[in-house]
Amino acid sequence: MTALRAYRIAPARWAGASQLKWAGYTMIGIGVLHILVLGLDAVPLLDQWARGALWTSAHWQPLASQTRDLPVGNAAFHSTIGSFAGPVIVFGFLLLWMERRAIVPPAFSGWGLGVWAAMASLVMEPSGYPLGFIPAVLIVLAARSARG
Repeated sequence: MTALRAYRIAPARWAGASQLKWAGYTMIGIGVLHILVLGLDAVPLLDQWARGALWTSAHWQPLASQTRDLPVGNAAFHSTIGSFAGPVIVFGFLLLWMERRAIVPPAFSGWGLGVWAAMASLVMEPSGYPLGFIPAVLIVLAARSARG
């Protein structure tokens, strides 16, 4: 309980409130857009998923020995509902919840998000990974403004 109090701010509007709110909205938007845009590729595979096509231990075999359809189905699944978009949306709603209660997340959560966005951006471009810098910076700024 004391760790939570360390990050609690007075109920009055605090300087980082709008930064934290926009970080939350940005994360929700990124996650929803990710699922919608990449979900277009998954639509033709939904009937296979409903029939249990992904319920197989063949996922653990080397790609070269898998049937052609399995890696395609896996990629579409991991680009949509099996991706990090779901947790990103949840994290965005958590930030909004925290902002309404004047609870500030620690700066390391923003730094961690920024490091992840940087590493992923270095591996794959063009991509949406650089968008992760927006909420990352906003979280760090909110934490700093709450510190005073």
